[in-house]
Amino acid sequence: MAGVVAPSPEAGSKPAQILEAAGKLFLENGYGAVSMDNVAKTANVSKATLYAHFRSKDELFAAMVACECRDQMGALSCDEVSRMEVADALRLVARRFMKLVLSGKALAAYRVVVAEAHRFPELARAFYESGPARSHEQLAAYLREADRRGALRIPDADLAAEQFFGLLKAHIHTRFILCIENTISEAELERFIEAAVNLFTKGYAAAP
Repeated sequence: MAGVVAPSPEAGSKPAQILEAAGKLFLENGYGAVSMDNVAKTANVSKATLYAHFRSKDELFAAMVACECRDQMGALSCDEVSRMEVADALRLVARRFMKLVLSGKALAAYRVVVAEAHRFPELARAFYESGPARSHEQLAAYLREADRRGALRIPDADLAAEQFFGLLKAHIHTRFILCIENTISEAELERFIEAAVNLFTKGYAAAP
């Protein structure tokens, strides 16, 4: 499942129909209550067509998550980021990351996974490897390059990536997951982002 690549289906294509139907069913009914038959019927495709594109339910769920992460976290792989100052690049990454994890779709998917992971471990694995792990790998790769260029001094890029995302999520994500809050002002979000970027870049500042 670690090898799942986010598909890029054309609007109106069979894969696009399938992913749209699957997303609706998973988020409304939970993972366990949805069958591949349900997906095929809702997408108005044959089971043969469904299995030609997605071999299993967990692969379908993983593709849905991977698509969402690719669409929101593209900042890490674009040329624009490599030309930015490190702090500006991290601010852009932070904004896209928080937009992703606080989106209604991502929160609903997270709740589905947490509720059903003990019964469907393949679901938890698919979600983690297609979502959080992929974002982590991208950021760690960027931080290794920043270290190589001397922009930051980062002895352990994997640890640093975890720390940065942890600083960003803080308790905001937990409050959203628990439905204690469902909105955050742009000003408040920027305050958290700026604090995280400042602390991170100071902690990993290159030697003068």
